[in-house]
Amino acid sequence: MILSIKYTNKIPRILAHLTLYTLGIFCTAQMVQAQSLIPGIAVDKATKQDSATTDQITEKELMNVAYGRQTKQAVTGAISTIGGDAMAKTLTPTLSNTLFGRLPGLTVMSGSGEPGFDEPSMLIRGLGTFNHAGFLVIVDGFEASFDNLSVEEIESVSVLKDAAALALYGTRGANGVLLVTTKRGFDGKTQIRFTARTGFQKPTRLPDFVNSYDYGVLYNEALANDGLPVRYSPSDLENYRSGNDPFLFPDVNWYNEVLGDNAPISDINLTFSGGGETTRYFILLGYMQNQGLYANTDPKRKENSNADFRRVNFRSNIDVAISSKVTASLDFGGRIENRFFPNVNGFGLWENMARYPSNAFPVTNPDGSWGGTSRYPNNPVASVLGRGYTSSHDRNIMTNLRLSEDLGDLIPGLRFSQAIGINNWHRGNYNRTRSLAFYEIGAGDSGSEEPYLYYPRGLDTGFSVQEWGNDQWNRVNIQAALDYEKQLGHHGLTGMLMYHQDVLSVSGNNVPYANQSLMGRFTYNYQSRFFAELGFAYSGSERFPEGHRFGFFPSLSGAWIVSNEEFLKGSSVVNFLKARASAGILGNDRFGGSRFAYTQDFYYSGEYRLGLDNVSNGIINYGQLGNSEISWEKDLKFNVGFEATLYNKLAVVMDLFYNRRSNMPVNTGNIFPGYIGVLPPYENIGKVNNRGFELDLRYTDHIGSFNYFVGASGFFAKNKIIEMGEIAHPESYMYRTGHAIGQHFGWEADGFYSPDDFEANGELKQGVLVSSFAAVKPGDIKYIDQNGDGRIDQNDEIAIGKTWLPEFIYTFNVGAQYKGFDLELLFYGLTNRSINLNGTYFWGLQNDANLSSNALNRWTPENQENATFPRLTTLANENNYRPSTFWMKSGNLLRLRNIELGYAIPEVWAHQIKVDNLRVFVNAVNLLTWDKMDMVDPEAYGGYPPLKSLNLGISVQF
Repeated sequence: MILSIKYTNKIPRILAHLTLYTLGIFCTAQMVQAQSLIPGIAVDKATKQDSATTDQITEKELMNVAYGRQTKQAVTGAISTIGGDAMAKTLTPTLSNTLFGRLPGLTVMSGSGEPGFDEPSMLIRGLGTFNHAGFLVIVDGFEASFDNLSVEEIESVSVLKDAAALALYGTRGANGVLLVTTKRGFDGKTQIRFTARTGFQKPTRLPDFVNSYDYGVLYNEALANDGLPVRYSPSDLENYRSGNDPFLFPDVNWYNEVLGDNAPISDINLTFSGGGETTRYFILLGYMQNQGLYANTDPKRKENSNADFRRVNFRSNIDVAISSKVTASLDFGGRIENRFFPNVNGFGLWENMARYPSNAFPVTNPDGSWGGTSRYPNNPVASVLGRGYTSSHDRNIMTNLRLSEDLGDLIPGLRFSQAIGINNWHRGNYNRTRSLAFYEIGAGDSGSEEPYLYYPRGLDTGFSVQEWGNDQWNRVNIQAALDYEKQLGHHGLTGMLMYHQDVLSVSGNNVPYANQSLMGRFTYNYQSRFFAELGFAYSGSERFPEGHRFGFFPSLSGAWIVSNEEFLKGSSVVNFLKARASAGILGNDRFGGSRFAYTQDFYYSGEYRLGLDNVSNGIINYGQLGNSEISWEKDLKFNVGFEATLYNKLAVVMDLFYNRRSNMPVNTGNIFPGYIGVLPPYENIGKVNNRGFELDLRYTDHIGSFNYFVGASGFFAKNKIIEMGEIAHPESYMYRTGHAIGQHFGWEADGFYSPDDFEANGELKQGVLVSSFAAVKPGDIKYIDQNGDGRIDQNDEIAIGKTWLPEFIYTFNVGAQYKGFDLELLFYGLTNRSINLNGTYFWGLQNDANLSSNALNRWTPENQENATFPRLTTLANENNYRPSTFWMKSGNLLRLRNIELGYAIPEVWAHQIKVDNLRVFVNAVNLLTWDKMDMVDPEAYGGYPPLKSLNLGISVQF
């Protein structure tokens, strides 16, 4: 089979014609059906509720699985699910941030809080590869971006984690799948729902740096330690202390000058849902605005702009029963995004706010010009307010069309369905920018009438406008499936066979990204007690050589509903008990390096000249060697799970998993020496094992009309590199193989060098360890000699601490409801993780950088016993400022991730104001954090910080 990148396969062509034909039928049926959507249809609430759950008639609870739905008792895979209503309790501009602690097995880590770029990092069941670890996101059966959705259009989100749940995704399923289902209509009168939320955000934490006076004192101390003359005279220090001249002796807190007190956020959504027996619909229109923290910006954007993210979401999901045998659905959704930013690199701006000392220069000079110096040229305030702005404008449209025919007259229980999904994204950019001059201020000549002198730096220019970008991609998915269901006495059979093709065309890429699969799922159950399932996918990717593009990915799983056995039927203790197990193989076709690692590339590099005319000839060099046998990663997954409900109050879900990733492409250029003349190819030699467990508990009960619940969950995952193609090391403890992916390596600190370690002439005493990195002095960090050779060098580097990624994630939440009041709290914790502190925020005075308040407890001869910071120095210190256990801190934390208090007015009051229900609420996100960091947020430091927020909201349904 060859991937039909150009749609040469007959099946996609037939499906394309069929779906166009179906669209014509659908539009005609929709116009006819629209006449029956009379708002006055008499359907009471009970009838509407029953109608809305008619597809749950078997066990009254269906679960979304890969390309279908199954009753909860029939599911043999490991799947965790959350509803959109629970996600909506967290007001955040990016949908991914609503998932913190909500789904066992899903790791969510905060990143930047910058508006429009605040996506967290997410992993399913930890890390199983040192290549691409991102997972698939499937929205209503088609791959799409999760963060392009609004929380109000989400019905549910499920995490698919084991081989049974993932088998149908074949060569792209090894890292897991996030399965998203959007809301749909129901048989009943139209419901109109309006929700509005607004609030303000603040940084979870900002770093603390010393003031100008302390900086001068400490800088002089560092110079003295370096044997250099002091920079600040006693009169200079007194001027900094007194603040008499804020221009020559400034004391600027850059965070206070650049940032406002808070940043507003607002979210408004309006939905319509309902329908009749033949047509059902769900329609949404939503708007969100998230402003940045930058103060004093121009709301009209003539001079500058705050960071600003604005989003419009829209969706229309329509289901039509064209006849008693044929149904169709048309989903149309999209998103319009506009982002605005100051004309400055965001990370660079925050780096300068941390790096520039408070005495570097004034924000503005006495004549109103921008301050700055040649050493500190980028005035943070001027960068925000004076250089204009940049902006990007995104448009995303998603359209899905489905047709389903009941072929029961031909073969009872058989159904045929077809679908086509089109997803298009486009980005344009508009920038209005200029350059600024700044002026370094100095004292005027003695006796001069001008107290200040100004030294110009840079050049003022007028505004220039740039419109560029026009990046875009277009994704087309085509599906065709046969579903079969049959009950023979105590024996139940189901089967599904599907063809799927995905083609992604990206601007700037001549060859589309393409995937093709033939997949199936067959289930058997006996008396609703024993369940068995066989899943498989024969799938391939365009990025592998012809003849090696496709692979077979099977899974086998089973479940036993123990509570359906005679010995447990009617038990008042065990209401439900299920044991399940699965095993199977999945693939991962994404890894670094060349997209087509099987090809041999050549490139031009340099030139040589020949002849009397000195004719130039380009040199063609070999690129990285191709590997004609390159293939995808293979992941052998094992899972054992248990589900139980006890006393009709306690729900328990537990899973144990073990994954063996092999055949991982490794860049062998890290293994072979450079003198072989070419860069060796990628080879499928990598191996990683990943194991862990998940436990989810929820206790629900009531005392009279007081309802409450208590929930707790824990998730542990630990990986180990078995083979990574590592270069040879002189010491066994230096190998990364055998450790977790991302394991920190560095030196083991052993306190500080003391004056007793040195002779009178400053030389180290005999027997004291010598550092090969730099000449050391009292107060420098001392390291342990791991190999016993008498000196500290590169061969003493060992594994230190844990990885950045937590090994254990836990949550617990409590909630209660009494009459119209409701309250819920969600706590989220990370453990077994380490942070390696480095750079501007922690390594003070390097390149005249700022100095954090942590340095106040530096090593001095008087503070040898209690010091937590090495001696101060203005020089580059290769001994002190390197990865080591000294700079390794615990990254464990516990957050009050979400708290919400709401009140729903009584139904009688609601009817008096002509509404079905009305609820007001207040909630907070990241309100409290407990951790062992005192300078920065433990999840993200550097750049725009994570945010906490306090919000008010109202929800009205008509």
